[in-house]
Amino acid sequence: MTSLRPNLVKRIDRLPKPTSVAAAMQPLFEAISNAIHSVQSKFGEAVMTEGRIFVTVHTNRKKEGVWATVEDNGLGLDDRNWDGFTTTDTDNKLSIGGKGVGRLLWLDCFQRVEVRSVFKDGDTLACRSFEFKLANDDQIANHVVSEASDAAGTSFHVRFEGLRDNGYFARFPGRDSFVFQHLTSHFLPTFIGGKCPAVTVYVGDETRHYPGDIDKIVHRKEPGIELVTEEYGTLLLTLMECDKVASADLKGSHFVHFIAHDRTVCSQSIDGKLGLKYFGTGEDRVFHAILTGEFLDQNVNQERTAFMFEDVILDRIINDVCTGQIERFLAEPLAKLSDEQRDIIQEITESYPSVAFGSTDELQAKLPSGELNNDAIYGHLSRERFRRDQRQAEKIRSVLTRLKDGAVTLDSFTTAVSEAGKAIEEAEQRSLAEYIVRRKVVLDFIEILLAKVRDDTRDSSYQREDVLHSFICPLRVNTLADGTKKVASASSHDLWIVDERLTFAQYFSSDVEFSTLSAAAESSDRPDVLIFDYVHGLRQVEEPSKVLLVEFKRPGRTSYADDENPQLQVERYVRQLQSGTMTDVKGRPIKLDDRTVFHCFIVADIVGKLDDWTYSWQRTADGRGRVYQPRDGFRGSIELVGWDALLGDARDRNQAFFDRAGISGKSYFSAD
Repeated sequence: MTSLRPNLVKRIDRLPKPTSVAAAMQPLFEAISNAIHSVQSKFGEAVMTEGRIFVTVHTNRKKEGVWATVEDNGLGLDDRNWDGFTTTDTDNKLSIGGKGVGRLLWLDCFQRVEVRSVFKDGDTLACRSFEFKLANDDQIANHVVSEASDAAGTSFHVRFEGLRDNGYFARFPGRDSFVFQHLTSHFLPTFIGGKCPAVTVYVGDETRHYPGDIDKIVHRKEPGIELVTEEYGTLLLTLMECDKVASADLKGSHFVHFIAHDRTVCSQSIDGKLGLKYFGTGEDRVFHAILTGEFLDQNVNQERTAFMFEDVILDRIINDVCTGQIERFLAEPLAKLSDEQRDIIQEITESYPSVAFGSTDELQAKLPSGELNNDAIYGHLSRERFRRDQRQAEKIRSVLTRLKDGAVTLDSFTTAVSEAGKAIEEAEQRSLAEYIVRRKVVLDFIEILLAKVRDDTRDSSYQREDVLHSFICPLRVNTLADGTKKVASASSHDLWIVDERLTFAQYFSSDVEFSTLSAAAESSDRPDVLIFDYVHGLRQVEEPSKVLLVEFKRPGRTSYADDENPQLQVERYVRQLQSGTMTDVKGRPIKLDDRTVFHCFIVADIVGKLDDWTYSWQRTADGRGRVYQPRDGFRGSIELVGWDALLGDARDRNQAFFDRAGISGKSYFSAD
């Protein structure tokens, strides 16, 4: 009868190759794990006092002459263990997570593997030695079994030499500290588990003794907490506060280590969830947690280097199962972050009231405890707002359905209307508040920019149209197909600052004026502040039609040419509009008649020549501005408004809105 012939070389070649230092050390870790299991089997409850393991690693930056040994006083390769060693995919240690592939990783990683073991052969001791080779046949070479009457007891010793250039050579650590760090992290659950033999590790000139040396870095530890879950079964969570050296060579500070069969399969950083770098009195502590359970044991791959479920499951386990216990354990350092998070929440809700669906405490309860990233906090609050809006919409739909029900009573009708009104009011208030906050910000920015323009008499960035002007009536310069420049208005403006009647008016100006403005804006020999010397118009299409004209003069300007009298400038512009020769920014003709009412505003500092020209104008009711009403030529008026009065009036008009939104109308930039 013919049997299938296994190809061990091909099989080992198909094993996953390391992509990290920890993965490159996995073959060595397998040898140490075998040693731990062997001494645990031999000594049982006495393993902590009787079990001995010695690990020696020799490495260097060039990875030349790398070798390692692992020696234990466990059972050795007796008949049962020998049978398991020489059988691929054995189930000899299946009950403790053995997959039968650990020694195959030895062959994949190292060029030479030599084994010497003392075991019990009946009532006597025997010694078995051999060389373990990567080959399809005769992998056990130079196998010798001899008496070992002079041996002190059973033992196992394996020596590894030379790294294979298949990923292991590149990834294996070349620094002694990396060997200790990854070994400590990998076997942390074993070292703290209460069933660990004495493990002595020699790397270079340094020696460490485990589990004793673990106590030097673990400052606080809670006994394992059983967490019963429907999806993942029972998980055991151990929480520890460690010295920061525990994370020195890991990518992060705080970790949850997922363990399967006493092996660290994955170390998941939770820095982003905690928002901590270090904590403690000396800011030198980090958090580590050990998570074990049957669910993890049953879902680890054959090499015990990864789980057989998606990485998102790890995050779900941390978020849904572990977070509460972690936050309790780290209550003190996390409390210090709470105030900082509250400040960020308050800043966000002041700028974006639509996400302020509750008190600061309520909002904070919706966030990860250590989240301090503004974008992430806003994202969390926005998602919660969306969910609440969906619930409100469903409530309104439910109310409407009940109102359509012919059997509705007077009491239920009143209740339904009240519920619907309250739901709609809450949504409206949040939207209105956000709009009002925007108005507040616009006023604050204009105030500080005005100060900058007045203080700076040079041709500087504070005089450019894209700074101050962009907040009031933004413009953009477009290049046409023939290469000429034309200024077009933006889709929105903030001329409500001048007069609320301008809020929703249509924005226009003449092609001639805009062409001139384009040339001025592109000029390199004078500042773009010239845009304040051009009139901007808005109209409301009704009978009779109304046109609102606004002309800005540079803040702080005191000198004007003789032909720059603003009254004459506005009157010239009115005549042009009445002539029917002008078009709006979309190219449509502006058709007005003698019934059209023109409300004209000049915004400027009332000083210098401007003060002289308008001295005889009528004063406004508050005495700060001036008004001119022509007797002939056009219907309407020209009002001169100072920049400071303009901002003050805008704040006063919006104060009721600011009060309703719970924000101060006073500028953050005011001296008082």
